[in-house]
Amino acid sequence: MILQPQESSIVKLCLKDTRENISEIFFQPTISSYDIEIHPALHTVKNSCFPTVLRNLGNKTIHFNKGQVFGEATPSFLLKTNENTNDNIEIENICGSPNNNTPMCNLITPSEDILKERKDELSETDFKLEHLTSDQKDLLLEILLDRSAAFSKSLKTIGCTDRVIPTFNFRSHNPIKTLPFDIPHAIQGTIKEELNELIEAGLIHRNISQWSSPMVLVKKKQNQTNPHKPASYRMALDLRLLNTILENSTYPLPKIPTLINEISKYPFYTTIDICKAYWQILLPEEMQDVLTFTTPFAIFANRRLVFGLKTAASIFQALVDLLIDELKLSGTTGIYAYQDDIVIGAHSFQEMHNKIRSVLDILIKYNLTLSPEKCVFFKSTIDYLGFNISHNKIQPITSNILKILAFNHHVLLNKKNVPFQWTPTHQEAFKKLQDVFFTKPFVRLPDWDTPFVLNTDASGQAISGILLQEHEGKLHPISYYSKTLSNSERNYPAIKLELFAIYKSVHAFKTYLYNTNFKILTNSKPLLHYKKIASPTDIVSRWLLYLSEFQFTCEHIPGKENTLVDFLSRFPVNQTEISNTPQDEQELILPVVEAHCNTINATSDTSLEISTKTWLKEQADDTHTNEIIQLLKNPSLKDSNNIRGFYIDPTTHILMFKSHRKSQAELIVVPKSLQHKALDICHISHTGLDKTYQIVSNRYYWKGVYIDTKNFVLSCEQYIKNKSFTPKHANK
Repeated sequence: MILQPQESSIVKLCLKDTRENISEIFFQPTISSYDIEIHPALHTVKNSCFPTVLRNLGNKTIHFNKGQVFGEATPSFLLKTNENTNDNIEIENICGSPNNNTPMCNLITPSEDILKERKDELSETDFKLEHLTSDQKDLLLEILLDRSAAFSKSLKTIGCTDRVIPTFNFRSHNPIKTLPFDIPHAIQGTIKEELNELIEAGLIHRNISQWSSPMVLVKKKQNQTNPHKPASYRMALDLRLLNTILENSTYPLPKIPTLINEISKYPFYTTIDICKAYWQILLPEEMQDVLTFTTPFAIFANRRLVFGLKTAASIFQALVDLLIDELKLSGTTGIYAYQDDIVIGAHSFQEMHNKIRSVLDILIKYNLTLSPEKCVFFKSTIDYLGFNISHNKIQPITSNILKILAFNHHVLLNKKNVPFQWTPTHQEAFKKLQDVFFTKPFVRLPDWDTPFVLNTDASGQAISGILLQEHEGKLHPISYYSKTLSNSERNYPAIKLELFAIYKSVHAFKTYLYNTNFKILTNSKPLLHYKKIASPTDIVSRWLLYLSEFQFTCEHIPGKENTLVDFLSRFPVNQTEISNTPQDEQELILPVVEAHCNTINATSDTSLEISTKTWLKEQADDTHTNEIIQLLKNPSLKDSNNIRGFYIDPTTHILMFKSHRKSQAELIVVPKSLQHKALDICHISHTGLDKTYQIVSNRYYWKGVYIDTKNFVLSCEQYIKNKSFTPKHANK
């Protein structure tokens, strides 16, 4: 059996002892690998086998041999039962063998009083069902009210589970101990009431420990309906010192792009929220001692997992993943979770009805409870993880769009008394960006039945790739990738850079391209025969070995038609202009507005203030640059040493220079009339000589550029003023 990186699979495990009377066992994993996750659990045995879920948490493919031993199985009739009552919960020990040292696995069930209280505090008005028909509302209320044990509205009735048992590994064995922070006298009474409420709910208890972290107060959001109401506070723990000695968790959180893509496959959604999520996970006694906290009134220990602990998110994610895996084993799919926010996807109301029932049943089994007022049922669109999701459509949520559109450009970006300038040119560029962000979507969701096309490109500064799919006769972008090259990578020859762009792009889009047939578009003809590279270097051999795992064909695309990825790979893009009325839809493709694209490593390109038209006019009017242009146009003089490195850009017709000292960076040849303007653009932040020259030499070319840059910087009054205010180091 093979398990790919980050992949989960339902596998059938079989017992070596095939006695017919074994119908139920407790499975305890014994396989030792940090990359393999398999949970201990009770299983029903059929034909000496039972299903369970395997996860590959690593980045390498794992091969399992036939006869691989995964763990030990204890028949259920050998399990010891031990009941113990603690506060409002009953702990029933159903796991663990009396004949070995297997850690006990407790299932916690609420008392009858707690179940009754959950039922009494729940009503029809707690659920938002106004958008449903009367029949749909009645059917849904029936299962919701019948499963009142899955809901809680107070701290006393929230769930408590130990399906996952939190454990902490510390870099140091020296306990962290701090004194309590002071609390303003005016709110001490309120804090005491909250502490008493937590004690009554069984969430904390009085304690004396070598460990202690201080309690802090966090101001709650102001009530918009009553802005004159006094501010309220919530208690939290300052666990910063404890987190410094706490080892990081290796358990991964879901990848948001993958998650929202999967969710968008469904036309209808239900979102449910686990009430006070972390507080529903029981801590072992030894861990309770570590999470002791101090107040000016007394010292308390937490019985439940707390917010602020750096491994808490991973622990809780392991719990919801375990819950979802058990649902999959029972045949319920389309359930997704990121922390306490669970999404149920369905294609019809009946399917949704059945899935909600299954989810509530498993929550009751785990003794986890939901906040009824935060649950949303059977919607065609939802806001989730910062995105508005509907069937095959993902876009930023409206509130985020409005914040950008309402952005006020008069912000304080001054540094060392540098005046902030906002000219009409800046305002026009900013307005164009707003329009580009929100006038038209640039990406589509992947259609897994349509072949992918990968378009790659490389320049002396960066590499890039765009994943595309054909729709209605045109190629539409699915995702973007771009990477700025390191100093050593910039020394690669052109063909090696193009192969590097293919390798990195395929690696970036592996989740889309693995085990599919796709096409790569490149403007490098030699790469069409990449398999025939003779005596490749070690690093190229590794790239080729990696690419051999994929099924693709390479096709040549002329450089003039390769403008899409060319935009991403050229750093900076001095001649690109954003158009609100493009002639072709593909002209809209820019490295912005993509729900799950990688960040484009580029700085703002202020050279856009010099238009292509201006470059062409001034180069034609300048004696020196015009002479070079005429020589380039003369076929007989084209290879002259006098014009070596110069060329005319085939797209913009601007005179360019390819610098061999700058790793073949492509630079604009600046005529005399625009040199001062170019320096002004590159020195807009009033940086020093080295930084300014670095910016200039990465964009422009003319003879004597360093001397001109030096004179320009040293004559800048604002730079001299800034330099005079530079503080001296104290420990010089």
